[in-house]
Amino acid sequence: MAKKIIFLCGPMKGIPRKEARAWREKAEMLLKKEFKLLHAYRGREKKETFPDPKGAVIRDKQDIKRSSIVLVNDTYSDASMIGTSMEVFYAHSLNKVVIIFGNAHNKDYWLNYHSHIRVDSLEQACELVKKMFSE
Repeated sequence: MAKKIIFLCGPMKGIPRKEARAWREKAEMLLKKEFKLLHAYRGREKKETFPDPKGAVIRDKQDIKRSSIVLVNDTYSDASMIGTSMEVFYAHSLNKVVIIFGNAHNKDYWLNYHSHIRVDSLEQACELVKKMFSE
């Protein structure tokens, strides 16, 4: 049976690339045995590779369509959440399970309405995903 796909969603604008990639790498380490993980930095780990930013949005939307679960990082209080919020809304509109970890924007009406569960940490989110979706 094919592995369920998880899209890793979180702020990029205003976050150093290395830092924004670090939590995604940790999530992959925690979940890769049982799940396939996709994220916006795939193929763009060191630098931007799309000639037009629309390419990133197109691919992210396709990745969300392919995914069963969207795991959202909400731990950066000073980060822009515009793109992240758009991805959460899009995932919700496609009936994808949206799990948020962190509480930086825990009073945001749109994030709360369009997500299913919020936990405190990445580790808690990964354990929850395993409990809910492991075969």
